[in-house]
Formats: sequence, structure tokens, C-alpha cells
Amino acid sequence: MPSVTPWPPKQDSAKAVSQSTCSPRCDVKSGNVMESESHASEASKAQRHRDYFFDDGNVVLQVESVLYKLHRSLLEKHSPVFRELFTIPQPPGSTEGYSEDNPIVLAGVGAMDFTRFLWLLYPPTLGYCEIATVDEWLSVVDQADRWQMDSLREYAITQLRQLYIEPVRKILIWNRYNLPANELVASYMDIISRPLAPSLAEAQELGLSLVVKISNARDLVHSQGACACCHMGFRMGESAAKDRILADIVHSIFGIDSPAYF
Repeated sequence: MPSVTPWPPKQDSAKAVSQSTCSPRCDVKSGNVMESESHASEASKAQRHRDYFFDDGNVVLQVESVLYKLHRSLLEKHSPVFRELFTIPQPPGSTEGYSEDNPIVLAGVGAMDFTRFLWLLYPPTLGYCEIATVDEWLSVVDQADRWQMDSLREYAITQLRQLYIEPVRKILIWNRYNLPANELVASYMDIISRPLAPSLAEAQELGLSLVVKISNARDLVHSQGACACCHMGFRMGESAAKDRILADIVHSIFGIDSPAYF
């Protein structure tokens, strides 16, 4: 059974098809079409998803050991990657994607991640979303990037913005997904003013460059008495002045402008 390697985020889908290294489905133009016994064995072990194997679906996909029978038109409408995938010419008599015995295999995708993606494409209950945690929404962002669904990506990021994320982790997430840096000002303010410097584990995740900047910023904060352990020169009701000092230090060290509310 042929397999299809998903495309990298934000890459032109047509180019992704030509560069895919997986195989039979992607090799049809060169005539190198081979059915794999191991793939056939995998198909025989795969089980239908209890919610996303629709009787009226018209394309069968396999993710890990799970089979999904979905609606091609819905996938094509929202994803240029799926749209390109379904237009790849097939040899005469090919049944790929039309039956459980010969599904389209999406390699490199987790079944739980793909199911979570389908929760939003096919909500079990209108107006209700089962996704709640930071990790779950990050999974959706990854799926949105993989299938080049910009509106879904923005929706997931909007949900992330409403959740509390520990400062170091938020910096890592925002940098990974190239999100606006000015949304990290409060996180940097927390890190540079808290009593304890970043732990060894945090430092390893942040990287040398950021750790050095954080260390320099903490020195400035301490010298101006704006750290959490000092409160030097700040009386009750003067937290706004302290925040202004912290925001200015973040700007000078990290080059990030503060949002308007500072």
C-alpha cells in the first residue's frame, strides 16, 4: 500500500509533491509504482476510527494504525496540500484511497494529532471544542502548518494567547512558531525580575545567546532595585513605575518594543 509523506509547513504544495521522497503515490509519473507487503500488513492491522469513518466519506486515509474515511471535498477546500495530493495522476485501475485495503498512508503524522485536527474540521458538537490545554493547541498549530491551513493556525494561536503559559516555555513557543515578539515582554519581565535565575534545564532550552542576554538584563534590574527580591525605591502603588523600568530594560537588551498598555 503506497504511503505519502506530508509536506513541510509553509512550503509550496506543488513543489512539495515533486520533492516528496515517499513513494509509490509520489512516483507515479516515473512509472515506479510498487505495492509493499509491509504496507499491506499494516493495512490489515489498522482499525476504523470510531468517529471519523463516515459511511458517505469518499477517501480513506491511514494514520499510524487508524483508518479514517473522510470527505475529499472538505479536505480540498481547506488545504492546498490535500488538494494537490488528490490531483496526482494514478495508474489505470488504481484503488488507492478508495478502500480500507488500499488507503492513502499519511507518514510522519500521529493518530491523536490528526484526530485532534479533525475535531475542528468535524466538530462533534457545534459550538463546543474539546481542545483545552497548551499541548493540545500546539498540536493543532503543527497540523495547520503541515496541511497549510492558515485560518486554523491563527485560530489555534488565538486560543493559546488566552491560556497561561509559564514564561520560559512561552518564549520557546513564540520563537519556534515565529509569533510577535512584543507579546513576550511580560514573560521577559517576569524572568529578569524573579529571585532565581534560569535553571540549568531552562538555560539549555533557551540557548546561550538568550541566557547571556537574560543575565545582563537581571544585572540591570538588580542595579535599579526593580527585582522581586529588592523593591528598592518602590512603595505600595508604584508598581507601574517598576513595570516601566522592566519594560525599558527588555527593550534595551532584547530589542523588543512594549505593547501599548505598558
